[in-house]
Amino acid sequence: MLFPVLDKSRAIAWQIGNEVLPCRPSPLIMGIVNVTPDSFFDGGKHNTPEQAYEHAVGLLQHGADILDIGGESSRPGSEPVSEQEELDRVCPVVEALAQLSNISEDLDNPGNRKFYISVDTVKAKVARECMRLGAHIINDISACTMDPDMPAAVADTGASVVLNHMRGSFGKMQQDFKPYNNVVQEVREELLIQAEKLMALGVKKEKICLDPGIGFGKTVQDNIDLMKSVENFLDDGYPVLVGTSRKSYIGKMSGLEKSDRLIPTVTAGIVAALGGASIIRVHDVLEAKESMLYLEALQSDGSI
Repeated sequence: MLFPVLDKSRAIAWQIGNEVLPCRPSPLIMGIVNVTPDSFFDGGKHNTPEQAYEHAVGLLQHGADILDIGGESSRPGSEPVSEQEELDRVCPVVEALAQLSNISEDLDNPGNRKFYISVDTVKAKVARECMRLGAHIINDISACTMDPDMPAAVADTGASVVLNHMRGSFGKMQQDFKPYNNVVQEVREELLIQAEKLMALGVKKEKICLDPGIGFGKTVQDNIDLMKSVENFLDDGYPVLVGTSRKSYIGKMSGLEKSDRLIPTVTAGIVAALGGASIIRVHDVLEAKESMLYLEALQSDGSI
């Protein structure tokens, strides 16, 4: 067989709430919803709660399994926002989506398909409030290192959690990060330290997902090395999330300087899936979903 890996996905199941999701034969798709005026990708197109909610519903209709709601940009040059401002941005969206997820089945309503709500934040108070409103996942780009209360917030709320690897300071990570000797080994070790801290507080291993943090304090070569090494992270028994959607490092690769980064992003998602990723985080859900359906068709001889 040309691609034997298609028949033997190593993707690791992820527990969200009381449900264990197999993440096979293809990864879950996490759709990005930025409720910010300075997103690197959409430039604030969904800056109000109403616009963000409409965008989120559209992503569900395109096939998103998880909606990742963020109210603070981490793009290069970004500045932190206040706790209250972030709460004001994300809480109305999370609350509205939580109500949608409880709607009974309706073929014309995206609520007929189970979906999960993630909050993209480094602030424990924001995470706690969003969990209270109905979120299921805390996605912390600092791997629970920026707010000393975040590990307890994860443990207290029963959240599933994404530990995203980052080096360098917020908004300046591409300028001030400490270089790596072995990026795959160091990222893996640093994430495992944070995972073990959470488990010491009672967080179940099955609820912890590792994200190597493509673009978060890495060179172009670091990002390439991590993308080629997704499978290495599976040996530790945690599901892996890969988020490389439209990121600027793509435009620094030979021949892609003028790319809009969509096709490379779809390709990266396929690479991540073949490597055993359990979740891919993307802006372009429809394209990602179609590429995953194509992989599934190959796995089943086109009989899906």
